[in-house]
Amino acid sequence: MKIHKIALAVSSAFFALNTYAATGFKVPVHYNIELVDGSDDTDNYSRFNRILTLTPGKHQVVLTFKDTFKSGTDSRMVQSIDPLVIDIENLKNDEVISFNYKRPANEEQAKTYAHNQKIVLIDNNSGRELTKDEATYFILTSDSGFALMRDYKNELMSLNRLYAPSYVPNAQREMTLTENGAPTIRAGSERNANYQVNGQQGITLKPLANNSSAMTTSSAPGSKVNADVYNEMIRLYNQADDATKLKFVKYVMSH
Repeated sequence: MKIHKIALAVSSAFFALNTYAATGFKVPVHYNIELVDGSDDTDNYSRFNRILTLTPGKHQVVLTFKDTFKSGTDSRMVQSIDPLVIDIENLKNDEVISFNYKRPANEEQAKTYAHNQKIVLIDNNSGRELTKDEATYFILTSDSGFALMRDYKNELMSLNRLYAPSYVPNAQREMTLTENGAPTIRAGSERNANYQVNGQQGITLKPLANNSSAMTTSSAPGSKVNADVYNEMIRLYNQADDATKLKFVKYVMSH
C-alpha cells in the first residue's frame, strides 16, 4: 500500500508538471540561447523542458544553432555562423511560442541547415502557425563571419533592432546608493570605439615573424606554434572593434 501511494504521488507530480500552464518560449532541440531582451541572463530557462519563462508582452530572443551530430562512427560539433533573432510582438498569458524546422540527422545535414536556417514560428500549445503580427524572425549576418568575435547585442543596437527594455546606456546611468549608503553606478558592456589604452587607441597584437614558427607554448612544452594560423587569428582580432576584442579576450580567459 505504501509503495502504491508513493507511485501515485510521483505520477500525480509528473502529470501536474506536464500540464502546468507556462508562458514563454520553447527552445527547439539543437538551439542555444544567446540573448533574452538584450541580456545573456538565462536564469528563467529550464533545461528540463527547454522552456524559457517570460512575462506577457513583447520580447526578443536570440538563438544559435549548435550541437554535435553523427559523422560515421564519430560525433562532430556543428555551429551556425549567424544567429536567429525572434521578435515576439505580444506574448499572451499561458502562451508558449516556438518554431518548427527540418531537424538534421547527421553532420552533413546539420551543415546544410546551418547555412539556411529556414523555420516556421508556431504556437507550441496548438501547433498553429503564427502571423507576422504575432512574431517574426530574421538571421543576423555580419561581415566578420567569425562567431567568436561577434557581439550580438551591439550588432542589433547598431541596426536599431535591439529590444532591451531594461537596458540603459552607460552615458545615461545614474548614481544610486548601496544598502550601506555608499554611492554606486553600474557600467554596461558597451565601450567607446575611441577609448585609449596606455596612450594608444584600442588594443592590438603583433603577428609572429616567419622565423617564430618554432616558438613553443608554455602549456604544451615542445609543441610548435603554427605561425600562419596564429597570424590569421591576430589579423581578425586587430580588425575587430574594441567591444568585440574585449569579448574575445574574456572568452580566451575563461577556457
